[in-house]
Amino acid sequence: MQLKTIINKAPLCSLALSLALSVSGQVHAAGEEYLDFGLHWVDIDSNGTETQIKGVDHDGNVILNDADYYDSGKPTVIYFHGWQSGMAEDGYSKEDFFFDEVNANTAESWKDKGWNVGIYHWGQFADESEVKDAESKMWSTQGEQGMRYRLDDGSYSTAQAPTQSIGELAFDHITAALDGNSSGNIRFAGHSLGNQLAVFVAKQINDGVNNGSVSSDLMPGRVDLLDPFWSQDGKSFLNGDWTGERVRTYINDMISDQDIAVTWYKTSGIFDFWIGDQNTNLEKDVALINNRFWYLSSTDIVNKHIHARKFYFMSMASAAPEEVTINWWGRRSETGYDAASAATSDYRIKVMMGDDYEWDQVEGRYTADPSDDQFEIKNY
Repeated sequence: MQLKTIINKAPLCSLALSLALSVSGQVHAAGEEYLDFGLHWVDIDSNGTETQIKGVDHDGNVILNDADYYDSGKPTVIYFHGWQSGMAEDGYSKEDFFFDEVNANTAESWKDKGWNVGIYHWGQFADESEVKDAESKMWSTQGEQGMRYRLDDGSYSTAQAPTQSIGELAFDHITAALDGNSSGNIRFAGHSLGNQLAVFVAKQINDGVNNGSVSSDLMPGRVDLLDPFWSQDGKSFLNGDWTGERVRTYINDMISDQDIAVTWYKTSGIFDFWIGDQNTNLEKDVALINNRFWYLSSTDIVNKHIHARKFYFMSMASAAPEEVTINWWGRRSETGYDAASAATSDYRIKVMMGDDYEWDQVEGRYTADPSDDQFEIKNY
């Protein structure tokens, strides 16, 4: 039996500093034992309504057989959300792809262009008041809070707690779902804390490709970090590594092994918070893009952070933005090359990677629509 969730047009703050969540449509008595997570596929109907259907059960068995949601011949993007404190008490609500500011569903253009769109939900595990407790569950079962998950009365349960980390489960689920994908074009995108999950899953696929246990067809050719977040300090479950350090190591391994494209869209100062790691060394390895969302208040760090994922998914609807240079007199010249967005080719992203340049948004700063954006190329 397929598990279906109709997602309303309500954005989820993955920072969990403010939440406006829609009810998933499944009714449970408060505190009743309930756990739902995993890979969901997206479809958009002719009225623009988004529907998400679960593609793999908790044991890794594929349960979806509907080409409107997933077609193994199509390119595929899988999105990984971040911290979701409070989601259980708001009806176990799930993130969707609707962007209020432009009154559009950002997944629609992807579907129109022939992409499968997936989202890996792990919200009940990510529902912690302390971000580090959510962070640990992506990597290990040995974090301070183990693999507990939240119920809708605010309590926690371990009754159905898995014996694997979310990253290990996501690897099993995603490789099962993508088995036989012939598109040659798989992409991961991780927002905030979810960047770590995207990278960890991609690294496990990379290692499987290297040892022959996973088909090379399943290897993501691109990983996009959407205003990523890493906490400070070494972690016992990572043998003393910082999470940002581990992500950096894994990304460089995948660049070396599989020549993947990697972007970092920096939209807020969230990494400057007292618990955040700036991970400066990673900037030199990827294509670094500084987005300027001036249509939001300069102090509205939360929404600038949230809008990273909205900007990114919306940007597939328009052509790649223009790259420009600006001389001493303020005169702007187009270089003839693309800057970075979801619509930019993987080849171009690879050219942009490295420690020579970064890109700074100089046009389109006062609108939420990415179609008018321009980015100045600057020496790093």
